[in-house]
Amino acid sequence: MPTRWHKGEHQISMTYLAALVGCSPKQVNGHLRSELRQGFRVYARRHPGPCPLATPITGRVAGQPWTEAIDFTEVPQLMRHLSVACFIVLAYLTGMRPAEVMGLESGCCPEPPSPGRHLIYGRVFKGVHDQDGNHYSAGQVRDVPWVAIAPVVSAIRVLERIAPDGLLFDSAVHSIPRGRISTGRVVGFEAMRNRVEDFITWASNLAVRLGRPHEAVPDDPFGALGVARFRRSLAWHIARRPGGLVALAIQYGHMRTAVSAGYAARGRGCIHELLDIETARATADTLTTLHDDLAAGTGISGPAARRAIHAAAQAPTFAGSIRTHRQARDILGNPALTVYDNPHSFLMCVYRRERALCHRLDASDAPSLDRCKPTCANIARTDRHASELVQYAQVLEKQAASEAVPGPLADRLAWRASHLRDLAGRHYDGRIDLQEPTS
Repeated sequence: MPTRWHKGEHQISMTYLAALVGCSPKQVNGHLRSELRQGFRVYARRHPGPCPLATPITGRVAGQPWTEAIDFTEVPQLMRHLSVACFIVLAYLTGMRPAEVMGLESGCCPEPPSPGRHLIYGRVFKGVHDQDGNHYSAGQVRDVPWVAIAPVVSAIRVLERIAPDGLLFDSAVHSIPRGRISTGRVVGFEAMRNRVEDFITWASNLAVRLGRPHEAVPDDPFGALGVARFRRSLAWHIARRPGGLVALAIQYGHMRTAVSAGYAARGRGCIHELLDIETARATADTLTTLHDDLAAGTGISGPAARRAIHAAAQAPTFAGSIRTHRQARDILGNPALTVYDNPHSFLMCVYRRERALCHRLDASDAPSLDRCKPTCANIARTDRHASELVQYAQVLEKQAASEAVPGPLADRLAWRASHLRDLAGRHYDGRIDLQEPTS
C-alpha cells in the first residue's frame, strides 16, 4: 500500500493514490467506506509501500543513477536540498556574501550576446547608507557585475524555475509546505545554516549508499559550515593561482581600492589584508610541503635550490600560525621566505626581484608566475616537478603521434616534449638533497 510517514505511523498516501487514478484525494477517501477504512489503515501499517514517481532518473554518479526512483513523500525535502545546493554553488563559485546571494532576483543573469560571458547583476548591502547616513537595508545595485561560470548559471536557472518571479530565495517559495503567497522576504541566515547542515548529512548518506564513502563530507573541526565561509574558501583558491591577487580584487569588487593602493604594496587594508593573509598562507603551505618532501629524501635542483632549502628549514616555525594581517606581513616582508610554487611551469620561484626575468623594466615585490623564464636565476625544481615534466612530455608525444595532427604541429609537439624531457634530465643530473651541505 503506498504510504507516508505521519504522526508516528505509516498512513495511506491519499494524494499519491488520487494522482495515480486521476481524481481528487476526497474521492479516494470517499471510496474507502467507513467499514473498510480501518482495515485499510491496519493493512497500510503492516504493509507500507513506497510512492515512486514516474519522473525519469537522468542524474548519474560515476555512471550509475543516484536513486532508483524519486518517492512522492521525499519531494519537499529534495526541493529544499536542491535550493541549498544552488546556494552553495552561488556562494562558493562567485565570492558573493550570503546576503548578496539571498538578494538575487529572477532574471539577474541574462543570456549574453554570443560570444560573451554570463554576468550576474545583484545588489550589495555592506556599507550602503541613505542620504541621512542610515544603513539602507534594500541595498544598491553593484557597480561591477559578478562573472558567472557554467555551474553558477545552471544553479540560477534551477532557482528561476523554482521561483520564477521576484527573489530567488523567497522564504515562502522555499518553505515546506510550498505554495504560499510570496512575502518578498528571503530565507533567514539561521534557517539556511541549518539547511546546509541537513544537506551535508543527506549528501554524505547518499555517498555511502552509492558505495562511495570517500566522498562523504568529513566532520569540520571548526564546527558547523555555516553560510559565510564559502567566500573565504574561494579567496584561498584564487589567491594561489598565477595572477590570482589581481583576479581576486576584481571579482570581489575592490578594484578601485586595489588600484589606488597598488597590488604589490604591503600597506593594505580591507580586501588587501585578506590578500596578504591568503598570500602568506600560500607561501607557508608551499614551504611546509617542500620541507616535508626534502625530509623524505626528495631532491631539488636549479640555480635557487639552496635558497629554497634554507627557506624550507624555517617552515615549522610558522606552519598553521597565520591568522592576522601582522603575521602575514612579517612573512611576506621576509625576503628569505619568498617561495612560490608554479605547477603550470613545473617549477618553484625562489623570488629575488633583482634576479627576476619576469620583471625586466619594473621592480615588483612579487613574481609574475605567468611569465616564468627557464633561464631565470630564481628557479628551483623538485623530483615532483621533474616527474610532472615527464608525464606532460608523454602526453605531448601521444598527441604528436596522432594521425589527426598536422605535420608541422606534430613537429612542434615533439620538440616541446623533447625539451621537457631534457629539463627533467638536467634536474636528475644536478639534484641535491638535505644530506649535502647547504652553505
